[in-house]
Amino acid sequence: MKNFNINSNLVISILAMLSIISYLIVENTMSFVKQEHFDLKYKAAHRTKEALATLKDYKLEKVLFVDNINDPNETGLIGQKYSHITTGSGSLPIKLSTTNPNFAALLIQLLTDADIKEGDNVAVCLTGSYPALDVATLIAIEELKANPIVIASTTSSSWGANNPEFTILDMIRVLQEKKSLHFSYDYASIGGNQDVGMGLSNKGRDLIQEAIDRNHLKLLNKGDLILNIKERMEIIEKATNGNPVKLFINIGGGIASTGSKDNKNKIAAGLHTNLKLKDIPDKYGVIYEMAKQNIPIIHLANIEKLMRKYDLPINPMPLPVLGSGKLFYAYKYNLLIVSLATLFLFIAIGIFVYIDKKNNQLGEAIISNEIQI
Repeated sequence: MKNFNINSNLVISILAMLSIISYLIVENTMSFVKQEHFDLKYKAAHRTKEALATLKDYKLEKVLFVDNINDPNETGLIGQKYSHITTGSGSLPIKLSTTNPNFAALLIQLLTDADIKEGDNVAVCLTGSYPALDVATLIAIEELKANPIVIASTTSSSWGANNPEFTILDMIRVLQEKKSLHFSYDYASIGGNQDVGMGLSNKGRDLIQEAIDRNHLKLLNKGDLILNIKERMEIIEKATNGNPVKLFINIGGGIASTGSKDNKNKIAAGLHTNLKLKDIPDKYGVIYEMAKQNIPIIHLANIEKLMRKYDLPINPMPLPVLGSGKLFYAYKYNLLIVSLATLFLFIAIGIFVYIDKKNNQLGEAIISNEIQI
């Protein structure tokens, strides 16, 4: 009988060496490829970059203050810590992060994940807290040729669009006039506590009314949070022209949109295709009403984890290169090489298992002969 005896330590060493070689081959045959919807993402990011530059130029033309200390990339999209229309504290690093035009690619990703297509109705409730993110979202919707139904809350948390002379309403109007945005909308609320500016000074509320008037919008104010939520739902319903809302997007912490601070904080940032009512602590807000109708929701508040997931840098200086990051490119394994390497290792293991079995049979035969003798 042929002797197949091979030392077990040698077998393990050979298998380990073959595994390392296979791993190196697989890793070194990966390619750097464009992600899905690359062209849409790049175009949306490019449009966003141009739109944000337009806002900065307008701000400089009007001799409005640009804070090059708290806005080191000098985007012009970072407001003041406090103003007459500021409703709460905000994170400066996150506000700075959202001035990255590549955020538009994130919105394309989330919108396509939600299966939004040309002509679909997308309801959007936004505030002035994240003006750059507002712009990126609206551009992404337009790039997909969907129909944005927009209701704005005028107030902002700190470091957002909280300059009374250059609110989010003014920013949208400027971009509409410059043909950077093409949608139209009709309604804006005061925002803030109870969505009626509770906690603001009389001057603050007056400044917001002036902003709504000069931008030729209608004031959404029924005098009560619950009524303001109901009014939003009715405005959205009328704007759909009988077609269903396919997606709701909340940007920021607008109280009428989220319903409460608890809702804003407990609902994870990102896309929810089936948000459970039990996961919404307080049972009111536009988010709650949309969830009741099983409408997918994109929640854009407390976005740090969402940024990390999609490799969007926090507080980058300078701003990233347009079209960079894993939303645009990713390493991809060569599946043929992976399959061949896996098959090779299975064959190698099979051969050594076969040899080991033969060795055992040989050992048993020798022991049996010795017993018979």
